[in-house]
This record gives sequence, structure tokens and C-alpha cells, in this order.
Amino acid sequence: MSAKSFIKTVKGAKRGYSLAQNLHYRLGAVILFLLALLCGSAFFVWWLEKDFRGSYIESLWTIMFTLIGQGEFASYPHTFSGKIIVFLISIFGVAILGVVFAEVLQRIINSKIRQILGEMMGINTCKFEGHVLLCGWNERGPHIIRELAASGSQAALITKERPQDLDGDVFFVQGNPSERETLERGGIKKAHSAIILKDANFGEDDSHSILTALAVEDTAPNVYTVMELDNPDNERYARYAHVDDILYSDSLVANIAAMCTQNEGISAFIKDILSTADNGHSFAAFDVPEDYRGKKIRDMFSFLKSEGGLPIGVLTPPKNIAGHVPSSEWISQVNPPEDMVISLPMKVVCIVRDDYSETK
Repeated sequence: MSAKSFIKTVKGAKRGYSLAQNLHYRLGAVILFLLALLCGSAFFVWWLEKDFRGSYIESLWTIMFTLIGQGEFASYPHTFSGKIIVFLISIFGVAILGVVFAEVLQRIINSKIRQILGEMMGINTCKFEGHVLLCGWNERGPHIIRELAASGSQAALITKERPQDLDGDVFFVQGNPSERETLERGGIKKAHSAIILKDANFGEDDSHSILTALAVEDTAPNVYTVMELDNPDNERYARYAHVDDILYSDSLVANIAAMCTQNEGISAFIKDILSTADNGHSFAAFDVPEDYRGKKIRDMFSFLKSEGGLPIGVLTPPKNIAGHVPSSEWISQVNPPEDMVISLPMKVVCIVRDDYSETK
């Protein structure tokens, strides 16, 4: 493209930008008018200039080059009608193309700006599926995010203010996680699980966590929920909310600390199996497949060992409770008898490599 042609196109774009301010809500009509102008001009060029020689597509190609000031026809039309066509394309065509170009560019920029600002302010809606939704934030939040990232899970977070050290891959939603509308913006209905953390922004006791659990279970009852509690006396209220799992972070740390004092060097082992982010080993629970119904525990454990796993126990639902029982209330059996007959449903708990696949 020559310098004159480039300047001409830029000037047309500037004129188009001015027109775009007045045609902001009529972009579709402008595009249709531009297409009609190009197609109509191509037909008249095919008719008046070429006397229907060649094809209509070639004439349309000629008009497209004329629009940017290139080609023989743009400089030397053979007929008076051709000169009028070149004039119309050079003035109106370039201006209308500028309208379309400027408006489309402006919409793309505005959309991107809105997206970026929305993500920063936490006002967008999460589009993840099968992700983990964190409801609340505290000092354990970064460690949870690290573990989720190491396991390949996407994560979204709902809290009052965006944490300064929040990983860029975590979708942030600003708000109160005990509110249904906020949970829906966090994608709770498409989430795989939810982790409810104690958040000092919403109080110092467990009451807000319990309210959040009630909101989560009411909005998405099929989502697996893990809840952090401070006071064990509040567990009964959390059970009313039908959460699937409850953890006491303070007591867990205390138990591990006491165990380490009695067993020197065991802390390294505990750190390995409690983390998936160290490329070591970790706990995993798998549903026992139908093929093992009626078989002995030794058969299943032997297979898992041959695949690199280290089975340590099983989980079975209580037999004296009717209806659905959350997995967190199943009975754990560490090192069960080898001749124990497998009855389903049952979960097997193993220590596996962090890259171990359940599909093996």
C-alpha cells in the first residue's frame, strides 16, 4: 500500500470514528449498508465496465481493492459510470468501513476492560465447571489453593476483599458466601465441591460458617462440602446443614504435634502424605468397583499393591442408619482382616504417588 493510500484509509477511519459515535447502536445496519454498497458496486462494475466479461466474484474483488485505494480500476476507471463508482467507494465506502472498524474495535476494548475490571473487583460470574469453591479466606487459604493447583483442580474464591497474594488462576468473587446470589456468581451449581473456611471478616465464631453451609446446601445440595470449625460443640449445627465433612484445624495440628513428639522423624512422613504439591505421596480414597463384590479384601489389596498403591483401610456406610449417609460419617477400618468379604458400597483408602491415576 502506498503512503497516499494509507493516509487516505486513516482519514477515512477517523471520519468513520466520528460517525460511529452517532451510530453506536446501529452497527448491524451499517454493516448491511456497507455490504450492499460493495455488492451493488461490484455488479455495476461487472455490467458497465466489463460488459459481463469474467465473473461477478472478480468484480467484487476489484471493488475490495478499490476500497483500500489499490488496483488499476481505482486509478483508471474506463467509463464515466466507473468514475462515479470509484468516487462513491472512495468517500462513502472508506468512511463506512471506518465506522465498522472503529465500532468493532471499541466494543472489543470495552468488553476486555469490563472483563478485567470485573475480575479485579470480583463482580463477574464464574464459568468454571467441576471446580472447587472456597467460601471464606484465612491463613490456610494459600495452602489450600496450592494443593488444589497441584492436583489439577480449578478454584474459585468468595470473600469480602481480594487477598493480595491470591493466585491469578483463582476466580475471585467479592461478596458474602452465605448469600445465594453470591454463591451462584461463584458457580456453586456447577462446582464439584465447596470448602467453607472461617473468615474473620464475617465474625470470630462459627456462626457465619454454619450459615454459609446452609446456603450452599440449599443452593446446590449435590455439591460435596468440607467445613472448617473451631468449636467441636458446633458440629451438631453443622450436621443440620448436611455438610459432608468437618475438620477442626486447631485440634488436627495439635494431634500431629503430639504424635511427632512420640515418634521422632515422623513429621517428614506426615508432611509427604498430607500434600499433593510435593511430588511425593498422598492419601486417596477410591470407590470399590462392582467387580470386587463378594471377593476378599486380600484380592483387592494385592491388586492395588501391584499398581503402586499402598492400601491402608476401607470405609463402609453404617448398617443401622437408613437412607443416604454422607461419606464423612462412614465407618473407617484401618488394616481390615484379609479374609473380610467385600460388600458394596465401599471405599478403599490408599497412600499413592501424587501422579497415581484412579483409572489404573
